[in-house]
Amino acid sequence: MADIDIFSLKPPEISRSLKGKYMLIYGAPKIGKTSFACQCDRALVCAFELGTNAIPNQTIRVQPIQKWLDFKKVVKQLHQPQAKEKFDTVVIDTIGIAASACETYVCQQLGVETLKAAAWGAGYTKFKKELSETLREITMLGFGLIIVAHSKNISTGEEDAEGNTIYKVGPDIPNMAANIVNALVDIIGYIGVEDYDPVTKRGNRFLYTTDSPTITAGSRYGYLAPRIPFGYKQLVDAISDAIDKDIAENGGQATNDLPDYLANKETKRDFADVMEDAKTEFERLVGEDNPNADANYAKIQKIISTYFGTADFRLSEATEDQQDLLEAALADMKAL
Repeated sequence: MADIDIFSLKPPEISRSLKGKYMLIYGAPKIGKTSFACQCDRALVCAFELGTNAIPNQTIRVQPIQKWLDFKKVVKQLHQPQAKEKFDTVVIDTIGIAASACETYVCQQLGVETLKAAAWGAGYTKFKKELSETLREITMLGFGLIIVAHSKNISTGEEDAEGNTIYKVGPDIPNMAANIVNALVDIIGYIGVEDYDPVTKRGNRFLYTTDSPTITAGSRYGYLAPRIPFGYKQLVDAISDAIDKDIAENGGQATNDLPDYLANKETKRDFADVMEDAKTEFERLVGEDNPNADANYAKIQKIISTYFGTADFRLSEATEDQQDLLEAALADMKAL
């Protein structure tokens, strides 16, 4: 568990790389969403639907996901040090199916058939917490995150001069999940086609990054071009240009690598190792060979009470869900 030292913090650097970025990319079926995501080297594709069969990139790995518990197992493994040695980016393909799997998982936990059936809105609350915390866990580990979605036409509630309903294209994500994803990502990009030839069935693809009356999109990069020729390299170049313009206007620093705060994200230790570490430390402090054993035991009880709410709690009974509390108590014990 990393120590916090606010006095050693440095000004943040803006990375030109797509590593460490969080993006929602959406568009029509087979327009190239998954192919784009898989251009990220060292990507782990969590395939809730199998769209990678025709993708030759040998630097990616594809993990089929059938249920939410499968995804939670993947996220748990991302805590291991070898995960950072193997992967830079996690791809979720598609978020619509992932959200449905999360909903099924929550309903099973609550013993209901639908989220609505849970009393006092508990289903909706638990769903939002489960989806939000799981996605955030990936980002907090220092991985980039590319979320893939299909597109759908959404009624604006307005009509044109002829009385026809006006539609706006947006990602096909349930509203609750959409709010969580939209708040998380740096870029919401829509893949559209211009100059489409019905004979050749080809056209020019672009990534739209700015919201408009007909397209749902957005970006945290104030100088990012609103319309970018579609492709991984093209987006990298566009982000780099946007960053350079921002720095020229407002100052700051840029890097071609991951910023330090992402590159040095601490991975989570195996719970069994933490338990063994706690046992060793406890025995060191209160063992027969320690002349301060009685005083140390009283201090340990105070530490345990601070983190677990009672001095009667036994560290040997800590569960994996309490690992953060255990590591905090262990750090205090090592400081004795």
